[in-house]
This record gives sequence, C-alpha cells and structure tokens, in this order.
Amino acid sequence: MRAVKRFAIISSFGAALVGGPAVAAQPYEGFWASTKKDCRDQDSANRMSIEGGRLSWYETRCRASEMTADGKFGWKMHLACEGEGETFRSNPRVSIAADGRLVMDNGPVGQAKRQTYVRCEIARKR
Repeated sequence: MRAVKRFAIISSFGAALVGGPAVAAQPYEGFWASTKKDCRDQDSANRMSIEGGRLSWYETRCRASEMTADGKFGWKMHLACEGEGETFRSNPRVSIAADGRLVMDNGPVGQAKRQTYVRCEIARKR
C-alpha cells in the first residue's frame, strides 16, 4: 500500500508538470511567508512557493524527486536544489499544523532547523 501511495503522489506531480489531467492541489501547495507582512513584499527573502513538486525561495530553487506521506498532514521530501551558484540535496519534512501554518523541518534554506510559514493569499492576475 505504501508503494501505491508513493506512486500516486509522484504521478500527480508528474501530471501537473506536463499539463496532464487536473489534480487537486496538495494542502502544502501555494505561497507561504514567515509573516503576513512578508506575504505583501514580493522581494522578501522570507517568502516561498510550492507548486507542482517545485519549491522556490528568493535565491533557492528545488525540485522534488520523491514525496511520501508521513502522517495525516505530513510529507517527507527528497529535493535537488540550486541556489547562490551551488547545487545540493535536501530531505525536509513538511507538515501542516492545526493552526494552518506550514512547518518545515530540516529545510534547504534558513538558519534554523525548523521554519514556520503562514499561507499568503496572492491575488491572481487577470
């Protein structure tokens, strides 16, 4: 069952990347920032986005090669990243807390071992 769940998660990212069938967004997908104020600042180093297996910060970009469920609202990720002229790998755990915040343990950016983000409500351009 675990292999089936892993395949479903990876398949949904693959479909999203190649324009396949519409797949419901995962709870962790979207725009996030350290504070609501950082949400409004497009140049903030404290903003990030997660979309279609890609994670982006101000100067760092990562692509997920594997994402597996780890509890009801948790996921373990294997990321290939690049930033500031370097390439590296990262294996964070992402979860959604009861208050709706995204918690990233052992993330590829930041000084702390744990970062907490609030969801940003970004208006879509028409």
